[in-house]
Amino acid sequence: MISGFTLFIVLYGFILIALLVFVLGRISAPRISPGSYQNKLLVALRHLGIAAIPITEVEPACQEIVDIIREELGYLFGSIALIDHEGGGLRRIAISSYPEMDRIIKSLPIEYKKQVVPFDQSDNLLIQSLQQRKVLYSERLYDVQKGIFTPEISDRLQKELKIKGLFVYPLYTKQGLAGIIYYCTFVERKKFSSFEFEIMDEFTREVSMVLDNVFLYQHSKESAAQLMEANKELKEADKLKDDFVSIVSHELRTPMTAIRSYAWMALHRSDMHPSEKMTRYLIRVMLSTERLINLVNDILNLSRIESGKIEIDPEAVDLYPLIRDIVDEVYFSKSQEKQIQFEVLEKDIPKVFADPGKLRQVFLNIVGNALKFTPHDGKIIFDFSSDGQMVEASVSDTGVGIAKEDISRLFHKFGRLDNSYTSAATSGGTGLGLYISKNLVELMHGRIWASSEGAGKGTTFTVALPVATKDRIDHANEYAVKPKEGEAKPLESASI
Repeated sequence: MISGFTLFIVLYGFILIALLVFVLGRISAPRISPGSYQNKLLVALRHLGIAAIPITEVEPACQEIVDIIREELGYLFGSIALIDHEGGGLRRIAISSYPEMDRIIKSLPIEYKKQVVPFDQSDNLLIQSLQQRKVLYSERLYDVQKGIFTPEISDRLQKELKIKGLFVYPLYTKQGLAGIIYYCTFVERKKFSSFEFEIMDEFTREVSMVLDNVFLYQHSKESAAQLMEANKELKEADKLKDDFVSIVSHELRTPMTAIRSYAWMALHRSDMHPSEKMTRYLIRVMLSTERLINLVNDILNLSRIESGKIEIDPEAVDLYPLIRDIVDEVYFSKSQEKQIQFEVLEKDIPKVFADPGKLRQVFLNIVGNALKFTPHDGKIIFDFSSDGQMVEASVSDTGVGIAKEDISRLFHKFGRLDNSYTSAATSGGTGLGLYISKNLVELMHGRIWASSEGAGKGTTFTVALPVATKDRIDHANEYAVKPKEGEAKPLESASI
């Protein structure tokens, strides 16, 4: 009979032997520290960041990613398949490149990048991962090749490559599901440590961000191309519009000029005096055709300015002879009907640096505008000032004035004011004269603006132009404006 002490000694010996075996096993077993896994992941992520920065195309970016999976993370290979809506499935984009894999890829009956797993191939692990939106695993290559290859081909490839397992991860971008990435290993899942799963999880998240940036660049590139195409179409449409405006305007102006001429001849026949009623009708015909001709002229001028078909040839211009000439023309042709007085306040000012023909157009528009909104026995005053750098020429009238909130609308295209200012006009307008004037003044490096104290207190239009210094005159070509294409088109006469 064994004593209790003897039994205790035997049990104690067994425990010591077991502990010794466990310790020796732990010492002799190969181990990888958590730090080693972290270092491997950091190296892979660093390469991923460096690789992705210069890449602007989807396929090269994916190829860089799957090569990092093999070279830095140490897996057998990696592969990426992206959603192809037009192809109706997941299209394989990239697989890790190395001699053995390259040889096998070339021997496949279907070119790798033409392999598409249909969305309805629900037993394919890639489609399942996409639909279930979760990580899946299989030990058989055929599970990711169903719908493309036969089991025999897949099993042969698995044997040649010594594949032990495949981890399939869905890829998400800001736009949603983009595709899948899978990691192919040469060890079974049971031999994986928790750190290996962390590596795949983290690397997959980084890949999603890289692809998001690539897709964003692609979208921007496509948008830029679309914008360029749209811009090209707009330019073509703009040219067609200009051609249309030019043709139609000329075709309209010819009969309008004839109608006006015949109306004038009927009104002033020496051998026959029309009745009072007929005279009124003929005058209306003349005024209406005059308005149509002015409208055509303004539209032509606007089209030529906006399409860059005019030129500006600046030179030294004395404002007084120019203004005097305009006053004489307007006084004898228009202002006598309303008994408008003109006053030019002559002051000692330098010459301005401007295109004389375009400047004449500007002041004709301003004076014509003043005539329309100044009542009988009104007055139009020209005043001047200079600070040595700019010369300001102002045209003030004693007309109906403008509300302060309406002044900003004056220089807009078709910028007529729908209030008493417009209704006070003695003749119609196109609403283009001041807009055209603003464009011309700015092309001559000047400014134009309006001011008024309010309704019934008149309006002042001021044009500021640079002084014709010796330096500007010597370098006139630098200030000139040439047509963008073809020959320059002259401006039509300003309507008054």
